[in-house]
Amino acid sequence: MAVAAMSASAILGRIVPAGEELSMAAAARRQRWFLLCAISTYIFRASGVAAASSAAPTGRAAFMPMAKAAAKVSGAAAKGSASGKAGGAAAVGAPAGKLRVLCLHGYTQNGEVFRSKTGSVRKAMKGCEFEFVDAPHSAAGAFPDSEAADYDAAGSSAEDGVGPRGWWHAGENAAWSPGQPWVRPAMASVCEGWSDSLDFVRHEVSSRGPFHGVFAFSQSCAVASALLREAADGSLPALVGVRFAVLVGGFLPRDAAVVSHMRGGGTPLRVHTLHVTGTEDTLVPRPRSEELSELFDSSQSSWLEHSGRHGVPTGTGSFRDALRKLLIDASEQTP
Repeated sequence: MAVAAMSASAILGRIVPAGEELSMAAAARRQRWFLLCAISTYIFRASGVAAASSAAPTGRAAFMPMAKAAAKVSGAAAKGSASGKAGGAAAVGAPAGKLRVLCLHGYTQNGEVFRSKTGSVRKAMKGCEFEFVDAPHSAAGAFPDSEAADYDAAGSSAEDGVGPRGWWHAGENAAWSPGQPWVRPAMASVCEGWSDSLDFVRHEVSSRGPFHGVFAFSQSCAVASALLREAADGSLPALVGVRFAVLVGGFLPRDAAVVSHMRGGGTPLRVHTLHVTGTEDTLVPRPRSEELSELFDSSQSSWLEHSGRHGVPTGTGSFRDALRKLLIDASEQTP
């Protein structure tokens, strides 16, 4: 210790400055005080980093300043960009801690593809940290050519990282052959692979968490909702701190067992949600998304309708504003 290495004369020089006379008792008291302060400072500095990490605030106490800072940073960045002034976000400064957002992709996508398709959304939510997870099932060749065109705007190819992935397949297609009806996963009465996906994503969430928010698209909105139900029941600690969810083109599956799991005891999920739907979305029209929204507390749900098809809209204009409002609303939620 640095204090222990100091000479007696050096310590005495600090205790009794030149030109000052003290009694032996007074000098002894000042010596004890100096040593105590020096040792306390040493211990505090040595343990400060570890203490800050282990004692970081959780729940609403941690969420509120981060959410407001994230919205403020993203708002300042946009204002600076619009006015042509450099350093719009830097003037505000990054938040001390970032909101961590779990991102789950849609059918035939993967985490890498989903990241590339949400660049403007991530910019609109500047100040957040995004974690992308790949679904465990391959979706390569999952549908016939006659159906593939509908997924071109949302899917991925075998060259994109791990290739196209899915959270479940339609059980009805297990014995499919040309000429027979092909069932889209959104219409499947049997969600083949659902349980395996939940086991997989629970592990991923637990190892990468905790998280403060969720951003999901299409098929994964059901997975996200199921995980939030488990968090509400206390069985998934990594998501207990989630305060907001963005659900784009989401739907309630047709598999009765899956829906039962998602509904749980029937209590509405108290999470601020932004449900996003496209007026030209023929794969998942708004009524399907409304079925999913019934799992959540309606007083904390908001909607954004865009003019596009089945996909994540550009994170500008009304969508950008809705995302920022969501962060602020969630920061004011009472646990």
